[in-house]
Amino acid sequence: MLKNQERSGAFNFALKAIDLYGKFMGFIILWSFWAVFFSGLESILIGKIIFSFIAIGLSFMPLLVDFNESHATNPLWTGHARFHLVWQVCALIFTGFSILTLLWIFPSFNNLLISISLIFLWIICFLLAWFSMPLYGGKLTDVNGVPPMNINLFGRKFEIDRNVHGIVSATILCTYACMIIFLR
Repeated sequence: MLKNQERSGAFNFALKAIDLYGKFMGFIILWSFWAVFFSGLESILIGKIIFSFIAIGLSFMPLLVDFNESHATNPLWTGHARFHLVWQVCALIFTGFSILTLLWIFPSFNNLLISISLIFLWIICFLLAWFSMPLYGGKLTDVNGVPPMNINLFGRKFEIDRNVHGIVSATILCTYACMIIFLR
């Protein structure tokens, strides 16, 4: 992994943005508990807000993290791999904007279901790629890629890949939002 001083300002900014987004999503979870139990807000509205912030993360976090020397301009990657990355990030951005458009500009129950499906589609595809890595020699990160997160849990220190952390968190939040909408 590149050390902090070896990374570009854009790369360091992206890592700080990821951490800030994670803290913000923690605030959204706390807000949603309040909203579910102590406000008069409708369940669908609470769920739509959670899904909206997940869609924003789906769109902007890869844009920030992947368009620097860790991915799109990584000198160790082949041009073809970079092409596929840029294609994927563009698809993520447009998916996120589509979700926000369906939820807020053209709101309907069907569009809510489409939005939920689009988010889970990206989650499932990530999980398929992750679990099938032995079949194609994939890795979660490269030598000069994004460093793992360091987590201290019950006195034990763990390193966790930022993609895995993001996808697992998104899976939990999406499931939680679905429970708010469909079970409340």
